Amino acid sequence: MTLILISSCRLIQKTHQKTHVKKISKEITKLPKSFIGFSVYDLEENKPLIQINDEYYFTPASNTKILTLATYLNLNLKKIPSFQYIKENNQLHLIPLGDPTFLHPEFKIQPGYSSLTSLLTDSLILHPPLMPIPHYGPGWSWDDYNYYFQLERSWLPIFGNRVVVQPSMGSVTVSPSFFTPYINFEAIKKYRDPEYNIFNYPNKSLSQNKKNYIPFKVNNELIKKLLMDTIHANIILGPPKALGKGSLIQGPMIQPILKKMMFESDNFLAEQLLINAQRIEGYETQKEYIQHLKSSLFATLPDPLIWVDGSGLSVYNMNTPRNFVKTLEIIFNMITWDEIKELFPNKFSDENFYDIFIYAKTGTLRHNQALSGYLVTRSGRKLAFSFLSNHYTVSPSKIRAETKKILINNTIK
Repeated sequence: MTLILISSCRLIQKTHQKTHVKKISKEITKLPKSFIGFSVYDLEENKPLIQINDEYYFTPASNTKILTLATYLNLNLKKIPSFQYIKENNQLHLIPLGDPTFLHPEFKIQPGYSSLTSLLTDSLILHPPLMPIPHYGPGWSWDDYNYYFQLERSWLPIFGNRVVVQPSMGSVTVSPSFFTPYINFEAIKKYRDPEYNIFNYPNKSLSQNKKNYIPFKVNNELIKKLLMDTIHANIILGPPKALGKGSLIQGPMIQPILKKMMFESDNFLAEQLLINAQRIEGYETQKEYIQHLKSSLFATLPDPLIWVDGSGLSVYNMNTPRNFVKTLEIIFNMITWDEIKELFPNKFSDENFYDIFIYAKTGTLRHNQALSGYLVTRSGRKLAFSFLSNHYTVSPSKIRAETKKILINNTIK
């Protein structure tokens, strides 16, 4: 009799779930001219709950940062490694590790800089990597070079690889000040020359609240000059050097950096953190490192990763909803729930949804949206979900509203 009752309960539960999925599928088909993939996984019972087109590939945009987050969390570091160094004959040989926070204006605490200056003696020899780091990722839009969201990548990021122009008390402050002579404030349009660090920055475009910055063009000589202008020391640009076993200079605590990357969807931080992880692990190229990750950390993903950058700027990235759900499960088993809530934005937190909580990362490229993360149901169950929408032609706000409605109204108890 007991077995019959248990079997009956399971049958009712499965029937209810099928009806539930069918209802959601109908709602998804009503979304205007959009291809949708939706996957939901119960993290406590270790089983899939909803699988709608979840085996198909989508353009994930900034949901790619979830892969970067998992990669960096897997290193299990408290502080970000900034440099390797070797002292020889009163000279400091420095191998940068791609730390994005070095002299970054939004990271006021600079332990890496303090440690570096305390080690200086006669001269500092900077060693680039054996393999050059491309300034742009594969598949990035070439004409976005002028915008704040597509800062160049480099082996030694400095000042966030950007020129900040800020109005203050009737005057304008330029940081780093090195670039002041190269800015035209009488220009008509904000613009940087594609090949040179010559900037047009009209006064009328300046705002106290907006991001008043433009990417600068990175090259090895400029890195040397900016560092020399800051630490006022003799700097020599040395030959490329392999990653070795030198002593380590560490930067700030890693948790706030990861949080900023996730909450602000900071492309520069995401790119440099993947480069930083790559160099810490001893890989000279990102392609080799990603291949290593595919066969190690992400070996259990159900579908092959099509992954080329850290931020999701590239249109070459493709991923499946069920891959994201599995990645979220990997993160769930890697850190505490409190840490997850610290790293994933609490979506829709300004509205009352009867004790439903969604901690998730957004992703947006033209005609593509993504939302992947964790959902806590009314009964307290923790679910991982991924909702990917591609190729729509309507307003992005309409897709966002429908996504929210499907997530909230159809939450499994």
